Amino acid sequence: MVTAVINGKAVLEHGVASVSLILDGGKIRAILAPDCDVSALYPGCGIIDAGGQYVVPGGVDGHVHFGGFGSVPIADDFYTGSKAALAGGTTTVVDFCEPGEGEDPLECIRVRKDFGRDSAVDYALHYTFTEDYRRELPRIPDILDQGITAFKAYTYYPRTSLLPGDFRNIMEVIHDKGTLLVHAEEKSIIDCMKERFHPESSDMTALSLTRPNIAEKIAVESVLAIARETGTRLCIAHASSRETAAIRRRERMAGNESFILESCPHYMQFTRKSMEGPRGALYTMNPPLRAREDADALMEAVLREDISILSTDHCPYSKQYKLGTNYETVPCGVDGVQTRMQYYFSEAVLKRGLSMEAFVRMTSSNAAKFYGLYPQKGVIAVGSDADLAFFDPALSWTYTMEDVAGATDYSIFEGFPLRGRCTRTIKGGEVVMENGVVTAKKGSGTFLFTK
Repeated sequence: MVTAVINGKAVLEHGVASVSLILDGGKIRAILAPDCDVSALYPGCGIIDAGGQYVVPGGVDGHVHFGGFGSVPIADDFYTGSKAALAGGTTTVVDFCEPGEGEDPLECIRVRKDFGRDSAVDYALHYTFTEDYRRELPRIPDILDQGITAFKAYTYYPRTSLLPGDFRNIMEVIHDKGTLLVHAEEKSIIDCMKERFHPESSDMTALSLTRPNIAEKIAVESVLAIARETGTRLCIAHASSRETAAIRRRERMAGNESFILESCPHYMQFTRKSMEGPRGALYTMNPPLRAREDADALMEAVLREDISILSTDHCPYSKQYKLGTNYETVPCGVDGVQTRMQYYFSEAVLKRGLSMEAFVRMTSSNAAKFYGLYPQKGVIAVGSDADLAFFDPALSWTYTMEDVAGATDYSIFEGFPLRGRCTRTIKGGEVVMENGVVTAKKGSGTFLFTK
């Protein structure tokens, strides 16, 4: 059935406009002047009155981990995680497949897609290189045939710690085939710093102190140099330090748009002080939280759009797995997919004056472009998917556990006051969330081929 969205302030690619949007067959079919009589043009069409709210493209979160990852279970699987995403205005996510030891890359992808069958949002996948990448690189044509052109690599993590020479080998193969997302922390710095802290320490600030800013800076500069040489489109995952923001500023001023940053709400809102005390384990992720100066510098980078992609690294664990651990054994990861767009709408747009066009670029369009999903995703345009989110700037509220649409039993944003709220989410032309109630069906999402 044809649906018309009227009385909204649509954030289009080149500005905010009062228009009527015609949705049909899961696509945006027309963008009309607000004074058009949509009932006359489309007799019997359904009407959704946006009531003067902002209407933005459904969010694209380029970095999530939904279930089936590691030995400790992630709280959200593809269905519960996608419900949380829809509650916050996100309609597309990019998840990961990382082969186990000796596992065939295509089998890893098959298993991951099987997990994804439960998703209520559309999803794409990154392929993660391991230390066995020499066996994986010859399978790149097969991986591309599976619809995956987004790749990820780590400088420091179990089974995935790669050295500069490894990155050069990888980038020489993939530079003209896709994009590379890199978790950047210099292993040798971290290993040396760990010698200063007892491995069984329950003081979670040790996690932050053993992974200092300089570890991120060195790793970023290293992979950036190789990306320049090979012509690889590079994104630094979850940038957490003011030094990394400064590197991006330098490169942007020099005209290097093949190198971009992704960052997450927790790095701008919280600091390592949250990691103090018996509940500090609930605020652990890698890279870790840092100083207030870093958080402020990252928010400033958002306001300048030096950060291109605002994602979440959504990877929450239940409290039972977090509490009572030490800084070496705590499962690192927190929630964010539900609060991401609402946090930046509140803190960057309404409080600090970020434009709505920039908000859309960083929460949707840029990720869609980097991962080869644009213009199917990330834009309100004729022919694009009818994925929309409504944001009401007049609402003020406090995020509580009653608002959580996923399966997490705590949230680092619990009790956080927000201005503005996502009131409705439309995916494929269907209303799937209204006033916090998610009605999307399990398995209604689709795997997306990137290009």
